[in-house]
Formats: sequence, structure tokens, C-alpha cells
Amino acid sequence: MVEMPSTTCRRIISDMPTGPTTNSAGSQSGVSRFRIALLVLSAVVALALAAAWWTLDRSTGGPTSVRAPGFEPVARSENRPAPGFHMPAVNGGRSIDLRDFRGRIVVLNFWASWCGPCRQEAPQLQRAWETYRDRGVQFLGADERDDSKDALAFQHEFAITYPSISDPRGELEDAYRVVGIPSTVLISKDGRIVYRFLGKVDEGILGHALESLLAGRSI
Repeated sequence: MVEMPSTTCRRIISDMPTGPTTNSAGSQSGVSRFRIALLVLSAVVALALAAAWWTLDRSTGGPTSVRAPGFEPVARSENRPAPGFHMPAVNGGRSIDLRDFRGRIVVLNFWASWCGPCRQEAPQLQRAWETYRDRGVQFLGADERDDSKDALAFQHEFAITYPSISDPRGELEDAYRVVGIPSTVLISKDGRIVYRFLGKVDEGILGHALESLLAGRSI
């Protein structure tokens, strides 16, 4: 059975209008038609994301047991090389290259300032980074299809100290087959994707995954 978390977002949904703009006598029927159309579109998007997610990981062994009561992130195992990248940083500093972190476990989090669940998970990601930064783990963000000023404001608001990549056209998102954000990819020391989480993660779930990888165990 395909399971999709409710804690993901896509720009197409967040940018949709919240109601009809007409004030004509037929506005009530217009509201009803708009609501029906919105429900149908939401269902189509959810089914498309579910199909894409299932297709993406159908050969990787299926869902793992990394879950928490009342929490929605779905973790799936993978075993394939992580696509390389050399891309500009959100803060305008030195470009970020995945090869620079060979020999470290990389936590690659896909986010955007316009994504509500991304804002909810940001403080926990920062705390996890502070916990694991001296244990051979590197956190990286990938800011997707975002405004650069909004992205910088997001980092300042949540006091994010790990580097983030600026990906305004979604090129890295496509390379990593991301179907919804937030998504978090765990990359092994030898540069292979080992797990990905679809949906917001918390400090406890991510910590469990990292402890297992650091100890050389499967999650």
C-alpha cells in the first residue's frame, strides 16, 4: 500500500488562489465549482506524487521501520551513487561541491522558505547538526526554486549554521528525484544514497538513523 506523508508541500499548491475573484450574482455557485476543482486537483497531485514515490523506490527494498508515533515521515532504503554537484551557496560564499565531503556521512535536506513543513523541521535539523558535526557528519541544505532574499531570511530566522545550496531552477531536486519537500537524503561516507525521508523529520528520527549509520548498522 502506498503511503504518502501529509507533511510535504510543492510550490504549485502553495501558490494557488484561496477562492474565486468574481463578485457576480453567481459567486456562490462559482465557489462550489472552485472547491470541487481544487479537491480534484489536490487528489490528482497526491496520486501523482504517490505513484512517483512508489516507482522511485520499488526496487530498493520497501519502507524501513524508521517511524515515530504520530509522525508522518516515510523512510525508504536506497543503494545508488549520489549525483555529484558543484553549486553556489545561498549566502553567496564559496560554491559547494559534494566531493569535498567524501569520507563523511552527508545529510542533504531539500527545503524552501515558502514550505511550511520546512519551517517546522528547521530548528530540529539545526540541533541535530550541532550534535553530529564533530562525529563525521556533514549537514547540507538545498534551497529549491526559491527567492534568494527569502532563503537568506529563512536561514537567519532559524539560525541555520550549516551551508545550503542555491537551486533556483530545481536542477538538484531533479537529479535526486525529489517528489516533494521537505525531503532528506542520507549519503554514506563512500558517496552512495542509503536512505531518504519524504516529509519533515525530527531530531529523534534523524538521530536514530545517524547513530545506526555511524555504527555500521542498517537503519
